[in-house]
Amino acid sequence: PAETMTRIASALAPGGSQTLQLTINTAGLAPGVYPATLAIQTNSGRQPTIQVPVTLVVPAYYQAVNAGGNAYTDPNGDLWSADKKHTAGTWGYTGNSSSAHSTNKAIAGTTDDILFQNLRRDPVDYRFDNVPNGVYEIDVRFAEIEKRKPNTRLFDVIAENTMLLPAHDIAGEVGTFTADQHVFFVTVTDGQLNLRFIERRGFNKPIVNAILVRHRPDR
Repeated sequence: PAETMTRIASALAPGGSQTLQLTINTAGLAPGVYPATLAIQTNSGRQPTIQVPVTLVVPAYYQAVNAGGNAYTDPNGDLWSADKKHTAGTWGYTGNSSSAHSTNKAIAGTTDDILFQNLRRDPVDYRFDNVPNGVYEIDVRFAEIEKRKPNTRLFDVIAENTMLLPAHDIAGEVGTFTADQHVFFVTVTDGQLNLRFIERRGFNKPIVNAILVRHRPDR
């Protein structure tokens, strides 16, 4: 994109600090990686200009899901879509026996309680159709929203035939009513991203509270 310069004047006392917020409009930008430099001019004789490298990543695909819940806009302004069953050509969960559950209790370890207060229980998988091939970031979030002892719910999480979480035990890892977040990177080669939840025999059924799928052209 063409270079854009904005001047902001501010005086700082010696040893002082100020937070700068950088907002970028990606409308009309093709997917890809855009490097830039933020230049900060000072009256320092030793370093009159401070250069801060900035990298903008524009994904070709982005989908965030509030599993078991309604649409939600988080503090960053990102939309998490309401959960839905999969239909061909779109995204959603599969499995006829899956069900949604929720709680009003606070969730520790997060400021996005809403994303952890709802869950989908026992989905076969979440399917995301018509995604461009490439590397994807998968941000998957869990919380036990009922009193549950460790080693009572164990399940596997698999994406694109890659084991992400074997024998995952939410209560054993973080306890109950506490956020449990994991981020992974996988490669899609067939235009469809599959995120599977596999029940371990003899244990309670898998759950998931939120999922974010984002194309990562920078990886």
